[in-house]
Amino acid sequence: MLPKIMLRRTLSALLSFSGIHAILEHLWLSDRAFVLMYHRIKSSVDQPPYHVQSGMFVTAATFEKQLAYLRKTFEIILLDDLVAKARKGESLGRYCALTFDDGWRDNYSEAFPLLKKYAVPATIFLSTGFVGTQRTFWPEEVISWLTGGDIDSLADGQASSSVARFAAELGGLNYADSAMFCEGAIELLKQKSLQDREDILTHLRGVSSGSSSTRQMLSWEEAQEMVHSGLVRFGAHTVNHELLDQLPLQRARDEISLSRDEIESRLEQKVSAFAYPNGNHNARVRQILDADGFDVAVTTRKGFFEQGVPFLEVPRIGLHEDVSCTIPMLRSRILLHAF
Repeated sequence: MLPKIMLRRTLSALLSFSGIHAILEHLWLSDRAFVLMYHRIKSSVDQPPYHVQSGMFVTAATFEKQLAYLRKTFEIILLDDLVAKARKGESLGRYCALTFDDGWRDNYSEAFPLLKKYAVPATIFLSTGFVGTQRTFWPEEVISWLTGGDIDSLADGQASSSVARFAAELGGLNYADSAMFCEGAIELLKQKSLQDREDILTHLRGVSSGSSSTRQMLSWEEAQEMVHSGLVRFGAHTVNHELLDQLPLQRARDEISLSRDEIESRLEQKVSAFAYPNGNHNARVRQILDADGFDVAVTTRKGFFEQGVPFLEVPRIGLHEDVSCTIPMLRSRILLHAF
């Protein structure tokens, strides 16, 4: 276990044992709710045949512990219902909502059985262009290439200037730690202009071995089963998981409206909630959502949900294995910004 994770674990245990967590919960959550953000649920910490970013998953065992604790300690309701309470001016104290981003297949295979076991509702935000396909998001594509490709050959004589610059930037990253190197490469790409990033990704796809043969995303049939359980509601997350604040206006509109239209058509369920891919949004993007009649949009900014929080800028608390593998760590993550 990494020293930083061990320190968080030790401090969290002390905060719980001393009663400080209980005091903070009473002080800070008596009139506030919180929205949790998950991505993936893995059966174990062992890596599958494809890469999973460390900040993107909790294990099924951890998720089950969290559900048991949350169900016993708080009132878990759907995000739509939480927003409805806020609009009516009702108390939000000790309520929480669970959300999942992207629409990974393990939301069905690993998370859904546990949601049913504990009768806990959740909202899943779908990027509809990936549903039922073998497509993966570009960070997974990039990591696949970085871990299996010839990085030294990236900036060959035929590479564009944007690819050459990216290759040079990769040279400044720490190669010794594979996970840190991959995360650094992803952050570099997120900071690129839309045109440069698409140019680099097109180049990488041209020299890669293709997409995974294993479907990693939900199918529409699996989503329909989850809807019919009455526990799961789906929200929109664009078609292609684009960073909306970097897109031309009409393209941003299409990414938002087409994703909602397909979910409503496929699942026969009204879609009133949206999640910004990577948390990227600005006033222009929020105006699109407002004009389209969305009731709520969630960000990746950490914070509580309380009266006065703009409904199109709802904060969430992101969970992954490294910061929430014990219940004291989960409590610290919810209550303390530093965690």
